[in-house]
Amino acid sequence: MSLQIADVVVVGGGIGGTVAALLLARTGARVTLLERRAADAEPGAGLLLHPNGLSVLAGLGLGTAVDAAGHVLTTSAVRDRRGRVLLDLPVPAFGRGLDHLVAVRRSALHRILGDALAAESAVTRVFGAEVVDASADGSVEWRTNGGTAWRTADLVIGADGVHSTVRAAGEFGPVVRATGERYLRVLVPRQAHGTLEGEFWTPLGLLGGAPVDAGTQYLYAAATAAPVAQALDAGDVGALAQVWADVMQVAGRLLGSVDRIEDVLVNDVVRVECGSWQDGRTVLLGDAAHAMAPTLGQGANSALVDAAVLTIELAAGRPVPEALERYQQRRRPAVLQVQRRADRAARLSSIRSGAVRGARDLALRSLNHRPDVAARAVRDLQQEDPARLAEAVAAVTLTRVRS
Repeated sequence: MSLQIADVVVVGGGIGGTVAALLLARTGARVTLLERRAADAEPGAGLLLHPNGLSVLAGLGLGTAVDAAGHVLTTSAVRDRRGRVLLDLPVPAFGRGLDHLVAVRRSALHRILGDALAAESAVTRVFGAEVVDASADGSVEWRTNGGTAWRTADLVIGADGVHSTVRAAGEFGPVVRATGERYLRVLVPRQAHGTLEGEFWTPLGLLGGAPVDAGTQYLYAAATAAPVAQALDAGDVGALAQVWADVMQVAGRLLGSVDRIEDVLVNDVVRVECGSWQDGRTVLLGDAAHAMAPTLGQGANSALVDAAVLTIELAAGRPVPEALERYQQRRRPAVLQVQRRADRAARLSSIRSGAVRGARDLALRSLNHRPDVAARAVRDLQQEDPARLAEAVAAVTLTRVRS
């Protein structure tokens, strides 16, 4: 296999963009990674890595480090507010040790990826770079404190998120829709306030999380219900904790340990669906191509798979336009199915009517008598076979897998 491009610009230093830069550098390209954040800025809160995302990291030889940095889970369950299991979702054994999830601080994952990037001489990172334009001919313009710069590359990857400048500048046929839903994310101490693991569907919407290290709990929750939204809009962390305490005591205790409203990250859910993921020498991945509801935890994981599949197709020796077309044909339908399932989960988890919630809960419990259905649902979320993807990543980057 041989890479048909020599010079790549990656716009966006999130998880998907960083992994794309690392993969392409290890495959033989020179990569410029443009990051809007400052060099010393640390991403907040946490995330849950599924086997598909873990497979990409394992193929890069980073699996052991990620497992050690986070909290390993072998099952995922949806419960009601009293803790009764509605749907048990054990993680199948996909092979190559990909039989678990990992809850991890985003900052810890970024440090692991940053250290790996620092070892790649073919990668140049530009912090504080705000991209203002990109073109299908491969040209990119950006601003920093030092002024404006531009260059033309063989390929420009737009990994710049929901409000992508690369997407806005090109012909991708996007449908961008605000859903009206909001979610909060926060890290809280776990030792004095108990531990919450898994997801709970409550009258206020979903609430979930997991430990991310010995002393820290990651917590995420719906923030659309009026009492939650009012507390957030008022900047009142005490009121926020009390609203959740009235529904789940452990949630109230955990949120009661938040000192400042600034520590609570709140995201409005925007759904992005593109008619095409490629335009000339530009291509999209991650939220720039397919932002979705966070209810299935597949945002970052799908971006990791995007980065892997894009690199694999580019390294297969075909002409670049053909490789980009194969990338989107392989990824776009799979991600669209996950987006639709995430939409359904968002609707189901936010049901307010007690009677309708009761019917929903009964239907979910009935699925526990069909373990084949639950296992198939988890497998379908992966979009690619995790073990095969790990092998393909390791092969295409000539990396010795250490996990």
